Amino acid sequence: MQSSKRTSNMSQRSSTGKKPRLVASTAAVVDQREIPACWERPFPVNGQGVMVFNTDRKGLPFYVSIESQDGVYWMALHVGIGYAAFLRQGQDDVAPTELKRVEGAEYGVENGKQTYWYSYDRDNLVLKYGKGYRMEETTMMVVDFLEGQDNPEEVRKDMYPYFNAEGQRFVRQYDEKSNMTIYSSGIQVTEPLVEFDKQPLICNIPPKVMDSSKVTLFDLDRGEFVFSASLPSACKELYSNIKGCVLDYSENVEGEKVLLTDAIRYSIYNGILRDKLAEKVGELSDDKDGTYLRVTLGSSLGKSPGIPYVLEIWPAGHFSPVHNHGNANAVIKVLYGSLDVSIYNKQTGREVPEPISTVPISKNDVVWIDRNWYQTHKLKNNGTEYCATIQCYNYAASDTTYWPYFDFISDDQTIDEFFPSSDFGFVEMRTQVMAEYTEYVQGIRKAINPIAVPY
Repeated sequence: MQSSKRTSNMSQRSSTGKKPRLVASTAAVVDQREIPACWERPFPVNGQGVMVFNTDRKGLPFYVSIESQDGVYWMALHVGIGYAAFLRQGQDDVAPTELKRVEGAEYGVENGKQTYWYSYDRDNLVLKYGKGYRMEETTMMVVDFLEGQDNPEEVRKDMYPYFNAEGQRFVRQYDEKSNMTIYSSGIQVTEPLVEFDKQPLICNIPPKVMDSSKVTLFDLDRGEFVFSASLPSACKELYSNIKGCVLDYSENVEGEKVLLTDAIRYSIYNGILRDKLAEKVGELSDDKDGTYLRVTLGSSLGKSPGIPYVLEIWPAGHFSPVHNHGNANAVIKVLYGSLDVSIYNKQTGREVPEPISTVPISKNDVVWIDRNWYQTHKLKNNGTEYCATIQCYNYAASDTTYWPYFDFISDDQTIDEFFPSSDFGFVEMRTQVMAEYTEYVQGIRKAINPIAVPY
């Protein structure tokens, strides 16, 4: 492991060959890093990316530092008690410079497992820090070195030692020196589970999907959709499999004279679907509207939480709890009606969650999920008509843990596990609701015209 101690005899120069003129300091602070680093890894892409630390720090402050190999130039995120700050140090600096600080318990280090992320944008010279999923809505602190600058090219030259694609850079994690005495009591910090995203967080990836074959120049410019060819591989497979699915097919089964969409509506109020909904009260919530129906299609393939393809039926006003999908990939297509998808940050169950955004979707809309994007959500039918969606799930090929459960926040604000079971098989459900509705329609026709020949 390379030492992170500064060496005064090293010389870093910009691409012009001149010694860099660094951006003026904001405020000098004491370097409290406990050297050497307790963890180190090279950048997967030179000079850019997002570092994600999933760890229980047990309330102990720490640094995440982006450094040249010799440790002379570094840009660090310091997560302290009740605050977080970005620091910078260069070859000729006698102390680190605090670039920006945000104060408040929500910004600092926590007890219990939490996800801390640090985005390092080489091309745009931007640092970002947040907790939970890396999104615009979860970003807590930003330093933009080009913001408000009259001469951005000069700033780029000045910042070359920190932001360039030529030299290999390292991510190093340090404990905070001033808190090391706590370790004498036997408290140890959990080894962080570190993830890298090769792309820095510049903006959110849209939740709605557009088929790539339908993309126009306007769509490319507006950025309102993620295009199907750009989905993660596991989502792309699911999207390709279900994009043509509908509830009412143009060719009805021989002898049928009613539509499945009408039969489902009738059964929700009068038949087997009404009875099943009544049985499910208390499964996920004690609220009678906290229920929905899961109609599975096919068999479990061993690479998703439960059976991968599910027709879900949501009566008007019904909703799910806040839940995630075990870090699985997912694609959701609306087949009938409309639904609101409320997006949440990663949940720990310590407090009542608040949504960070809500996405309304209606017939033929498609949204996507992966382990880092839109993974935790709540679905609710705020319309006056029922909604039917096809939900499909798949784990990424690189995932080594196929979690069989959905984690959800229960009525008492604890995180519980739900094994995704089946209320009906699709053919079973369809046969029964079609028979119910056909009998009902025939009864009405006979009442109106008793001598008419029933179909």
